[in-house]
Amino acid sequence: MNTIKKLVLFLFAAAIVAGCNKASYKKTKGGMPYQLFKGNDTQRIYPGNFVKIQLIQKIKDSVYYSTEGKLPLFLQVSSTPQPYDLSELWTSLRVGDSVITTQMMDTFINRSPMNISPEFKKGDRIVTYVKVIAIFASDSLARLDDEKNKKEYTVNEVKALEKYMTDKKINAQKTPSGAFVEIITPGTGNLIDSGKYVSLDYTGKTWSGKTFDSNVDTAFKHDGPLSFTAGTGAMIKGFDEGILFLRLGTKAKIYIPSMIAFGANSGNPSIKPYENVIFDVTVLDVKDKAPAPATQRPPAPVNIPPQK
Repeated sequence: MNTIKKLVLFLFAAAIVAGCNKASYKKTKGGMPYQLFKGNDTQRIYPGNFVKIQLIQKIKDSVYYSTEGKLPLFLQVSSTPQPYDLSELWTSLRVGDSVITTQMMDTFINRSPMNISPEFKKGDRIVTYVKVIAIFASDSLARLDDEKNKKEYTVNEVKALEKYMTDKKINAQKTPSGAFVEIITPGTGNLIDSGKYVSLDYTGKTWSGKTFDSNVDTAFKHDGPLSFTAGTGAMIKGFDEGILFLRLGTKAKIYIPSMIAFGANSGNPSIKPYENVIFDVTVLDVKDKAPAPATQRPPAPVNIPPQK
């Protein structure tokens, strides 16, 4: 059983224990109820350390955020913890410890009403489950571990996507970083090369099939084709690589693993953290280079009447 599944089962069991044994809850100095489950490690957390954690957060008994099946979080421990906040607990925890905290949204609304998203309401209860996986003394050590985790996660994503292509009998070409390009209509001429200026129609969909962006769907209010210089990092990596497998007039689907798409934070509420995406694209035009920017004309001369 992998670490994530063990964590989820542990937190589920812990939640049952917590619900049946409310007296076991303690409160931080800031008044936040919590329940601590001690691990076997003795490595303590100090201010300035970076903690690697798995986290599940529920609001009104629905999962709002979870690292389940995804990458862990890395947080720096502050020397000035905030009241009624998880930061009050870090220095009392050790590697392997787990904690369940309960917060009421009313406290945050009363403290800073202008900074609360409209989706959160008075009376909402926030329950957070955290397990401490590791501690790092410096940002550089935490970054090394984070990069290692990301590489492993990317490899697994690409393998899963490759299996999906095989299972669905999709004839697709694999890009260097692990996106997959399915050619629907071949197009004509040479393959698009890095530095070429391309214009496309596109529709982006989540893995579950929800459209999150498009320049052919009027609901998204985009004007005209998407134009950019290919192979220069102007687009997300998987999309940028996929374009180099197309020609003028090509219609294709580009399947992109999350780590070379939008990762943890897309900025689009329709895309979940670490969600694979699919783009339907049609190549409308290919030019050798981007057009020169239009020169700004000088203002028309103003006829100033002579002064009397």
